[in-house]
Amino acid sequence: MKQILIVDDEPLILKGMVIMLKQHAHKFDSIRTASNGVKALQMIEESMPQLLFTDIRMPKMDGLELCKQVHEKYPLIQKVIISGYGDFEYAQAGMSYGVKEYLLKPFTPVKIHDLLTKLISQSGHAILSISKYEDWIEKIVEAIWTLRIDAVEAHLEELRLYCKSASSSDSEFIQLLQDCLPMLKKRLSLRSFQPKTEEITDTTDMMAYFLQLQEQIMKMIDELALQRGGQDLMQKAKIYMDANITNSLSLEDVAEYLGITPPYLSLLFKKVFKETFVQYRITKRIELAKRMLEMPHYRTNDIAYEIGYENYPHFSRMFKKVTGLSPLEYRHMMGIK
Repeated sequence: MKQILIVDDEPLILKGMVIMLKQHAHKFDSIRTASNGVKALQMIEESMPQLLFTDIRMPKMDGLELCKQVHEKYPLIQKVIISGYGDFEYAQAGMSYGVKEYLLKPFTPVKIHDLLTKLISQSGHAILSISKYEDWIEKIVEAIWTLRIDAVEAHLEELRLYCKSASSSDSEFIQLLQDCLPMLKKRLSLRSFQPKTEEITDTTDMMAYFLQLQEQIMKMIDELALQRGGQDLMQKAKIYMDANITNSLSLEDVAEYLGITPPYLSLLFKKVFKETFVQYRITKRIELAKRMLEMPHYRTNDIAYEIGYENYPHFSRMFKKVTGLSPLEYRHMMGIK
């Protein structure tokens, strides 16, 4: 056990707790304090404590709400509620948030030291919940299979926070995540998909390892998307877009025509053509606008509507963004007044 966080809105309580904790035989790397639950959560995200002491009655966020959020995001942080006798019954609600110890006011150094000794002995036996770990792996597999990048990122972040709370160092964190990639590959292979992944470069930095893992998982999505659709489907998308470029054409419209989901179309289009759906649509419309501007009988205002823009100012801005000239400047450059 290396770090402790104490949360209480009474400065004297905080000062007394720090003094008594420092007198314990076990030496801690840091003993930090916060005056409310909101500040405490910010401090936990910056640096994970192994032990949290919190009062119940505090402004902004009380101790029970703090324990609830810590239990959900950082389940392996040990939590102790500091309560007066009048709050004890209320404090028992914390049991559902993983609170197993209470420190009743007024407390003495002996009480605190005995409790600390007990918690330190227990901390060495904290283990990662295998069932929870596997649940997150299955959620990530399902998100990869359905090509939902936002869901993959969200579940990976949940797994990162859980592993962070279960480890006391970067090396322990990395060790907990080392099984993630092999487990994903094995479960995806059961769905007849054999993703190609690269070895993660050796590192002792927690975030560097996690970012490499995230990159490999995103490559799985790209590979699966290409395997399912590939060039033919996206060529069909381009032909349909070209034929309807002057209409109010949306990503959802093209996806419905192809019989696929909009996120899948967006991902695959960018992967195959190295540009987004929107970028291609703009390029094709501006190409058409240039051809029409070269014909004197077309008015510039009419051209905007003809190529699918709802108003001239929007068309003019997009035209200048792509060509560097306004529609009128382009026309003058072509010798047309």
